[in-house]
Amino acid sequence: MDIADRPVLPFPRRAIARFLALFLVLYGAAAWVAEATVARTGQDTPFQRLLALKGQQVDWAVLGASHALPLRFGDIPARLQAETGQTMAVLAEVGAGPLYNHLVFKQAMQDIAPRRLLYVVDAFAFAAPDWNEARISDRTLLRKTPLRLSTARHMAAMVLHHGTDPAGLADYLTGFSKLNPPDRFPQEGWTGAAGFDRKVRLSRHAVEARADYLYPDPPQADTMARYLGVLASMFDAAQAQGIRVTVIKLPVPEAFRDALPDEAAFDRRLRAELAPRGIPYHDLGGALPDPRYFFDTDHLNRAGVTALYDQYLMSILAAAPAR
Repeated sequence: MDIADRPVLPFPRRAIARFLALFLVLYGAAAWVAEATVARTGQDTPFQRLLALKGQQVDWAVLGASHALPLRFGDIPARLQAETGQTMAVLAEVGAGPLYNHLVFKQAMQDIAPRRLLYVVDAFAFAAPDWNEARISDRTLLRKTPLRLSTARHMAAMVLHHGTDPAGLADYLTGFSKLNPPDRFPQEGWTGAAGFDRKVRLSRHAVEARADYLYPDPPQADTMARYLGVLASMFDAAQAQGIRVTVIKLPVPEAFRDALPDEAAFDRRLRAELAPRGIPYHDLGGALPDPRYFFDTDHLNRAGVTALYDQYLMSILAAAPAR
């Protein structure tokens, strides 16, 4: 039979439409299950904690990177409430720079309307996109970020105004990382709460390796200035709502502090942003230099958090006026 004489088969539109409809139904069902069992189970991420607290007004919202998390491990919120009646939500995240924290802050404004903001500052978080744009599109965090219209809007604004990766927003909206675990074969890393009661035995190699990890590239003045601008913008938004802002740098061992590059330059730039806004800055970086207060190279252990609260933090929190 000549090719020209062969019958032309109709394009199978209906079959394709049925297949696509079935695929979407199955994908939607799987995404709904993943949302319920993965994203909305537990309180591992700031967005999970905010969803659990939604509708409750909180006296203190704590933002920052992992150095702030021992406050949660050491039950400082419970102790503060028992002693003063004030409530505290620790919304810090591992490796979170000011851009990621700004995203958390926007959601916190809607969910818990904090009266005061305690920002735990780390210079490394202002030195690279790794701790900012990359964290917003990090699949391990997106996997445990509950799907909410308000969060989607804030993430879309980050794409438009800060140039974050739109693939992160697409992942969030489709639930891709909730259905496809990015850490299927997880590597050994930060132990967090699991190591909280240990006492570290510092080595020069461990300190240098940690400093190199936090600073994948040498700090650049323009990068630091850009992220300080993000921080200042967040503080301006907080103060416009009557929120009292306090900034603090938490203690690290002396050997670790000495290994960090350009801490003095960062402090000068930070103070230049805070002073015109009347925001107090408490540099406690050298307050507890003894390694017995730490469970690894730079995170406070239980004894360290207790000493921090008793000797410094309680008075700092008490001195902050309500809005």
